[in-house]
Amino acid sequence: MTIQEIENTHRQATQCINDAEVSDALALVSDLVNQLGRGDLNDELERLRISYTFMLKYLEQGVMDPQRDEILSGIRQSLYTLNDQSYIGLLDATSPEVFYVRRRELAGSSLVNIVEKYRETLKELSLVQISPEQQGDSHVILSRLRQAEELETKLFNRVWSTFPMSSDDAGTLKLCITGDILPVHTRCLIVSALFLGLMKFYDENKLLILLETYSLSDDLQVQLRALTCAMLTLLAHRKRTSSSKSIQTRLATMLDTPDFNHDVWSIQVQLARSRNTENVKQRVRNDLIPNIMKMRPDIIDKLKDKDSQIIDLSDIEANPEWQDWLDQSGITKRIEEFNEMQLEGSDVFIATFAHLKTFPFFKTLSNWFLPFYAAHSSVVENLGASKMNLAEVIQHAPYLCNSDKYSFCLSLGALPESQRTMMSAQLEEQNAALNEAKQSELPDERKRRVSVINAFVQDLYRFFKLFSRRREFIAIMDDPGLDMTDCLPLAQVTRDAHVLELLGALYFKNAFYDDAIKCFTRLEGMDEVTDGHIYQKIGFAYQNAGKMSQALNYYKRYELLHEEDVWNIRHIAACYRSLGKTEKALEYYKRADALSPDNVSLTLTIGHVLLEQNRTSEALQQYFKADLMEGSKHRAWRPIAWCSFLLSDYDRALDYYDRIERDDKPTAQDMLNRGHVLLCQGRTEEAIGTYRQSLAMMDGDAKAFRATFKGDAMELRLHGVSTVDQALIPDAVCGETSQP
Repeated sequence: MTIQEIENTHRQATQCINDAEVSDALALVSDLVNQLGRGDLNDELERLRISYTFMLKYLEQGVMDPQRDEILSGIRQSLYTLNDQSYIGLLDATSPEVFYVRRRELAGSSLVNIVEKYRETLKELSLVQISPEQQGDSHVILSRLRQAEELETKLFNRVWSTFPMSSDDAGTLKLCITGDILPVHTRCLIVSALFLGLMKFYDENKLLILLETYSLSDDLQVQLRALTCAMLTLLAHRKRTSSSKSIQTRLATMLDTPDFNHDVWSIQVQLARSRNTENVKQRVRNDLIPNIMKMRPDIIDKLKDKDSQIIDLSDIEANPEWQDWLDQSGITKRIEEFNEMQLEGSDVFIATFAHLKTFPFFKTLSNWFLPFYAAHSSVVENLGASKMNLAEVIQHAPYLCNSDKYSFCLSLGALPESQRTMMSAQLEEQNAALNEAKQSELPDERKRRVSVINAFVQDLYRFFKLFSRRREFIAIMDDPGLDMTDCLPLAQVTRDAHVLELLGALYFKNAFYDDAIKCFTRLEGMDEVTDGHIYQKIGFAYQNAGKMSQALNYYKRYELLHEEDVWNIRHIAACYRSLGKTEKALEYYKRADALSPDNVSLTLTIGHVLLEQNRTSEALQQYFKADLMEGSKHRAWRPIAWCSFLLSDYDRALDYYDRIERDDKPTAQDMLNRGHVLLCQGRTEEAIGTYRQSLAMMDGDAKAFRATFKGDAMELRLHGVSTVDQALIPDAVCGETSQP
C-alpha cells in the first residue's frame, strides 16, 4: 500500500465504525492489519470478527440479549483502536510527521525510566543550588537546569507519542500528575502531552487520566488544564466519547465535584470567545493600534510642558485641558475600547505577540504548553540572573498568557539595558497598582479559576494557530462547532439557562447567528425562563441571519404578550418589508408611528415604504415632515430631491440637490441624480458637466459610472430622455474611446 492508500483505508474504516457498519469496517481494518503483518493485531481482529459473527447469529435466531448494545459498543471501540494501531504501525518507520519522529527517537525509552532519571536530575539541581561552593557558579546551575528541561521535554514527547496508553503507563502518569513528586510546571506539561496525543489519536485511557486529574489534583493550574483538555477532547471525538460507558460513568461522578459546573461553564464561555479571536486580532492590528500610532506626534506635542519636558500620563489630572484634548482626539475612546475587550476576556494581545513566536524557544513543541516560571533557563539567559525581579514581575502580569510571557522575556533579551530597565520600572508600577486594587477587594476564588482557564485557552489558541507543524493535529480551535452544549456527555451541565443566555448574547454580539439561535431556542422551553423577551432575542437572531420568516414568527409570538412594544412592532414591519409584503410593513410602521410620533427615523422609513409602492406624493409628504422634525440634520433632503424629480418638479429637485452640494457632503450618486434633473430640463451641457463630477467622485471608474447610469434607465425614459440619448451620454461623459 502507498501512504495515500493507507490514509484512505484508515479514513474509510473510521467512517464505517462511526456509522456502525461493522462488517465493512472489519474488512477495511483487515486490509491494514494484513499489510502490517503483526500477529497480535491479527489475533485481536479475529476475536472481534468471531464476536460480531455470533452476535449476528443470535439476532437471526431471535435470541434476546440485554447486553447486545454494550457488546456492540465494545466491538466498535476495539475496532477504532485496532484501526489506529494498524495505521500508526504502517507509518511508524517512514513518516516525517513529528508524532512518528518522536516515536522513533523514544522507541527504547520507558516512561518509568524517564521519570526516574528526571527526578534524579532535579535532586542534583537542588543540591547545586543550595551548595555554598556552587551558588556563585551560574554556569553549573544553568547546565543542570538545562538537563532537567531536556528531560521534561523527553517526558512530554514520550507521553504524547505513546499509543495506546498501557495500564502500567497510565498508573505511572496518575501518580506523577496527581501527587507531588514532580514540579507543578512538569505536571502541567504532562497534562498537555496527554491532550496533544488525543489530538492525533483518541485513547480512552488518556482521557480518563485527564478527568481523574481534575478530581484528584490539589493544584489549580493542573486541575483546570486537565478539565479544559478533557472538554476539548470530548468535542473533538464526539462520536467515540458519547458511546463510551466508562466516560459517561466518570463524568457522572464528577457532577458532585465542587466547582465542576462553574469550571465547565467558564471553559465553554472562553472557547466561545476564542472563536472571535481573529476578528479581535484584526480590529486591534488594523484599527486601534494604527489610529493611536497616527496620533503620536500630536500626543508628544500636546503633552510637553513649557520646558519641553514630556508630561507623565499618570499626571494627566494636573491639567484638565490635556484630558479634554485626549477625549477630543479619540485616544480616550480607543483606550476604553481596548480595556473593554480586555475585561470581557477577549484575546487582545495576540496581534502584538503573534510575530514573537519565531524564537528558537518555540521550535520545541512542549514549550508552547509550558507554564511561565522565572527559573526557566530561557528566562535566566535572556534577562540575566541579576534581573530575576523583572521575571517575577512578568510572571504575575495579568492578562498575558504563558506563551506571551515567554515571548516578552525573549524579546527583552534583545533590548539595550536602558530600555529594559525602563520597561521593568513600568511593569513594576503597573503590577503594584493592580496588587493594591486586588488588596482592596475580597478574595475571589471563582475569578482566579476563570483567569487560569482564560490564559490556558489562549495558550492553546496560539499553538493551534501559530506552531509551524500545527496541521499535523486535529484543528480543534477551527471547529465551527466548538460548542459543548452539543456534546451529549456534558449536556446536563452545559445546557444551563444562565450559560445558554450568556453564550447566546456572546454569539450574537460576534455575528455567529446560527449558534445564537441554537442557544436561545434551547432556552425557550426551559421552566426557569419566564421572560417573554426570549422570543424577541430569537427573532432578532433569525433576522440578522437573513431568515425573515422565522424571525417574523417569533416577533409575532412576542406581540401576543406585548402589543405596544415599539421596538418589536418596527422589527415586524422590517421583516414584512424584507419579504416584499409592503402593505403589511406599512401597517406596522404606522402603528409604531402612532406610538412614537416624534421619531424621525420612523417617519423616513414610512416614506421609503411608500416610495417602494410608487406612492410618490405620499412619500414626499413624509419626507417633508421628517425634514421639519429634524432641524439641522439633512437626512430628508436626498429623498425629497429624488421624489421631486420623479414627480417632474425639476426646480424643487434642483434646489435640494444644490442645498446638498452647498451645505452637505455630496456623493457621486448625488451628482449623478443632479445631472438627471438638468438633463430632463434640457440643459444637456450642464448635465454632462455634472455627470463628469460624479465620474470623478468614482475615481474615474467609467465602468462603475456606466452601470450606475444604466440603473436609472427606466426613470429617464419616463421623463422623456430617449434611449438614443441614454446610449450617447456615457460616451460623452467618459470619452469616446473608453470601453463599456
